[in-house]
Amino acid sequence: MTQDHGRANDGDLRILLAAARAGTFTGAAEAAGIGQSAVSHAIARLERALGARLFERRSTGVSLTELGRRLADELESGFDRIDRAVDAARDDRRHSVTLSVSTSLAALWLMPRLASFKRDRPDVEISLHTNDTDRGVGRDDADVWIPLGRGPWPGLHQRTFCAEQLILVAAPELAAEWYDAPVERLVEAPMLHLDQRFRPRFDWNQWFDHFGVARPRRLTGSRSNDYSLIIQAAVEGQGLAIGWVHLVADLIAQGRLGRVGDRSVETEHPFLVLTRTSTPGPAVAALVDWLLANAPKSHAAQ
Repeated sequence: MTQDHGRANDGDLRILLAAARAGTFTGAAEAAGIGQSAVSHAIARLERALGARLFERRSTGVSLTELGRRLADELESGFDRIDRAVDAARDDRRHSVTLSVSTSLAALWLMPRLASFKRDRPDVEISLHTNDTDRGVGRDDADVWIPLGRGPWPGLHQRTFCAEQLILVAAPELAAEWYDAPVERLVEAPMLHLDQRFRPRFDWNQWFDHFGVARPRRLTGSRSNDYSLIIQAAVEGQGLAIGWVHLVADLIAQGRLGRVGDRSVETEHPFLVLTRTSTPGPAVAALVDWLLANAPKSHAAQ
């Protein structure tokens, strides 16, 4: 291979690490939010700069060469130290934390509880960013993320926030009307559908499939890409909604929503709290500890 004395840049090295974790250039592209060709070009630049192959390419994916493995190991620890230093410098400078969550989590769960954190930790300033896609996770200016989707999230430290538990909800009168209906009959119910702009978690199709119910290819009902609007429509009696328990529990307790039947589903994909490192600065650590201490418990759907 011809020697190229170009210098590797930080972005290409992080792409190398993403590819090493994902095992495919396609997976690295999804994790980094870029095109697969950009990943291929980045790896090619590195290989030219080093004058050696870093990956073996196969039809089933890619695997690191011995040199690539050693480089990836060093990058893993090196970037972790860099990210810890940046987080510590950020905390030392402003004692503030930027938290990125979905609009629905902010409105339905976080805001009713955030005042308690501010009372307990008046020294930590929270900057709340809402985002209803996961494109910025790990790449924007936030310190802590609770993403909508399932990842993967290479390079970020993960903690479980809460289980993904689902029930059906509606305005109390409508919920009572459909409460005892067999699950097969629910295909006739007025449904509220969430059009998700990320890897889907759970929808009505999956609900019926989970319970082995035959369904039309396209279910009827109202649709929105904003879960807060779905829940508002449910409160107003416009239809039945799939309710993530941690988001609808307060509205049920307030009598604004009712459960439709006693069925519930818990998936294998919990919601996560993500940080850049496992040892963040004190302000970030304080917020993460509070989030986990106040996270919904798994028995909430019972």
